[in-house]
Order: sequence, then structure tokens, then C-alpha cells
Amino acid sequence: MKLSERLFESTKPFWDKAAQNPFVIAMADGTLGKENFKAYMLQDYYYLNDYISILEHMESQAEKAETRAFLKDAIQAIRYEMENLHIANMKQLGITDEDIRTVGKNAACSEYLEFLRSNALEGTVRGLTALLQCSWSYAYIAKSVADQYGDKIASSPYADWFGSYTSEEYVGANQAWIDLLDSETQDISDDDIELSCRIFEKCAAFEDRFWKALL
Repeated sequence: MKLSERLFESTKPFWDKAAQNPFVIAMADGTLGKENFKAYMLQDYYYLNDYISILEHMESQAEKAETRAFLKDAIQAIRYEMENLHIANMKQLGITDEDIRTVGKNAACSEYLEFLRSNALEGTVRGLTALLQCSWSYAYIAKSVADQYGDKIASSPYADWFGSYTSEEYVGANQAWIDLLDSETQDISDDDIELSCRIFEKCAAFEDRFWKALL
């Protein structure tokens, strides 16, 4: 069994629960308050900034050329999304530069990022594992909720969120990350598999806390 299959098996119950999180459901049915979504977008902005920083460290430390190339492409893609989509959406919501400078990360965001960074410092595999949980869980949760609430999402002001994370481009990029991790861990030991599963599950718990902190 590939590492990705073990990670999915151990973490699917967390994701299924997250797909019923009140914040996500409120986005789906369109009842989420604008201020709550603004808070999410601002925390996500901080999160993505640090996420890029962690990826840059991992790129500098990666031993395989294939891994460095993948991380470089991931950094460029996320930075493009940040500069051309995320910031534009924040401005449309009324989030100002002053807000960005002064609000700061909440505890859930800050502690989640610290956990990601600490694992990235332990090596490529632990970093890839920890950071993958976020992108993979978003794809899984968005699809699960879209399958259940498709009619409501169609008229929700947050429909674009679900569209972004169920898009063919996003799903394909996520699969490339999964494939890279499996390639990096072909000879992984049972102990390291268990460690990877614990890291993945811990990240899922942080993700759930991230959502809950916004309501």
C-alpha cells in the first residue's frame, strides 16, 4: 500500500467530519456572514504567506532535482494565486492594507503554521506530508460538500470557493503532490508510516480548529 493510501485511510474520518463543519456548510448554503468570510480570507492570507515561506525552505533543502522542481512550481503557482486572485478578492470584501498589517494571525492559524514549519525542518518527507494535508483536504471537503449541496451552492455567494477546489486544475495539482510523496517514500519503514499518519491526522485536527475559530 502506498503511503498516500495509508494517509487517506487514517484521515478520511476527520475529513468526513470536517465536511459537516458549520462554517463550510454555511458557505454552501449561502448563510455565512460576510464578516466571517472576511476573517477567513484574512487568516488564509497569513497562512498562505507562511506556507510559501515553508515551501521555499523545503526547496532549498531538497536533495532530488525532481522534488526541487516540483516545489519551485508549487511556490510560483501559490504566489500567482495570492497576487492575482486572493488579494483582489480581499479588496472586494473591503479588507484594507491596514487590516492586513494590524489584525495578525489568530492562535489557531499561528499554531497550525508552527506545526507545519517544525515538520518541514525535520526533512522533505515530513514537510511534504504535513503540507499535503491542507491541499488534499480542501479538494476532498469541497467535493463532498458540492455533491451534497450542489443546488444550494449554485446560488451561494461563496460558490467560487467550491469551484476553485473542485476544479480540474486544482485536483490535478493535488494529485501531482500525492504522486511525488509516494515516489519519495517507496521504501518507507512501518515506523515512519505511522509517524506520517500521526502528522497527517494532527494537521487535520489543526484544520478543523482553523475553521471553528472563524465562527
